[in-house]
Amino acid sequence: MHTTAPDAFTRRVASAVVYQIFPERFAIGGGLSSQQKLAGDAYAVANAGLRDWDDSPQVQPWGQQFFGGDLDGITDKLDYLVDLGITGVYLTPVFAAPSNHKYDATDFFTIDPMFGGEDALKRLIEALHQRGMQLTLDAVLNHVSDQHPWFVAAKAGDAALRDWFSFADDGSHQAWQDFGFMPELNLANAAVRDRLYRQPDSLVQHWLARGIDNWRFDVAQDVGLPVAREMRRIVGQRFPDALLLGELNGFAGSWLGDTSQPGYHGMMNYWYRTALLAWLGGEIDGVQMNHAIRDARSAYGLNGLLCSWNMLSSHDTPRLITTLGSVARAQLAMAAQFTLPGIPLVYYGEEIGMEGGADPDCRRTMRWNPSQWNVQQRDWVKRLITIRQANPALQYGEVTVLGDRLPGNALVFLRHTHQAGQAALVVINLAEQALQLRLLLPYSHWYDGVPLRDALGRAPDCKVQAGSVVIDVPAGSAAIYQAFEPYQHYTFFKPRNQD
Repeated sequence: MHTTAPDAFTRRVASAVVYQIFPERFAIGGGLSSQQKLAGDAYAVANAGLRDWDDSPQVQPWGQQFFGGDLDGITDKLDYLVDLGITGVYLTPVFAAPSNHKYDATDFFTIDPMFGGEDALKRLIEALHQRGMQLTLDAVLNHVSDQHPWFVAAKAGDAALRDWFSFADDGSHQAWQDFGFMPELNLANAAVRDRLYRQPDSLVQHWLARGIDNWRFDVAQDVGLPVAREMRRIVGQRFPDALLLGELNGFAGSWLGDTSQPGYHGMMNYWYRTALLAWLGGEIDGVQMNHAIRDARSAYGLNGLLCSWNMLSSHDTPRLITTLGSVARAQLAMAAQFTLPGIPLVYYGEEIGMEGGADPDCRRTMRWNPSQWNVQQRDWVKRLITIRQANPALQYGEVTVLGDRLPGNALVFLRHTHQAGQAALVVINLAEQALQLRLLLPYSHWYDGVPLRDALGRAPDCKVQAGSVVIDVPAGSAAIYQAFEPYQHYTFFKPRNQD
């Protein structure tokens, strides 16, 4: 099969491993305790629930609980992320807002004092870039807080700002999912779009100019595809290296667009999450699982898939081990997460086996005492990152789905680049018996006699035999087969076979 090399932007973006942080719950800078940090003026807000770091987030008021996490705390922990293998950090919103989650901004141009203000953001950006890491911020273009000066003025009758929102004759307003404290912006108004992303001093361009690298856009379906297309065109002219990624909890192929009308570069790949958790939870079989990967490849396009985030949990969902009920199943899910096309997105604490149910339980504070870590889980994540980052095929290779051709209950796919021999055969066997069979490989550059070794060490070595391979993957296990050169004076992958 012929594989086209992705463009340089896609190869760079797809080679990342991103770590998601909910800033209020990750770490407090300067070694302060919650009690010391929460004594600051920034927390003198109405209805604030001030908590100790080890308290549960389940106690009301959910959106007004504060534990004291901040940006300097993240900066202090960057070496922990480097050791894990992380190359980029994604933060949920950091702009001034009355809540702990900050999805209800009162000022898009001020970093919330709870998080340390703009100076703390500058320190974080500098520390990340010194380590060769990138920063993605979260933008909410759909709505603001009802305390935002724009809305306060509009509600008071300011003619210039009235049309920035959508008011009914009775004075009520459109609000995100009917939460009145989150009034929706009128994105049909060009002046609103100017302030959000179209002008050089807009929200999106302002922070890119100050050193952030990428944006993730909240509730993409509410923001709309025309905005995504216009934003990518305008912002891309000034910041061609910035990844613009949207959130949509479902199948998101249409939001990526084609080359004539591109939308976002990538999406949060909830489709993978839905399919994998349903399969690992016994709700669908291997046939549907394999077809889900093929459907995503068809609709998202290779570049769209590669630029999307492969996520298994987030601040909006239960944590992985809680959902699947076991570390073993969670590890199979992560094996898929790190080998399928796309950028692995690790929600903070998943690497140490943190648990938690639906929001707000999934927003527990990070555990920094190693005695509370699942060391086996952390080693697994580090190993998967190491394997992925050593093989270009697992970073930005094409995907060929093979599992729906086989009996049993396995997800099987081949990743391969345009370079001869750069490939990986991934087998995740969910059956209760070993997967032992001959698999036909429609791939021209694993030649007869090429030896394959499972990078995870769970399946025995095997050899390619005239376009096929006999695999032996234990029940409930994963294998990542990669080729290796066994001879001292002979090589299978000669330079003359490279494209």
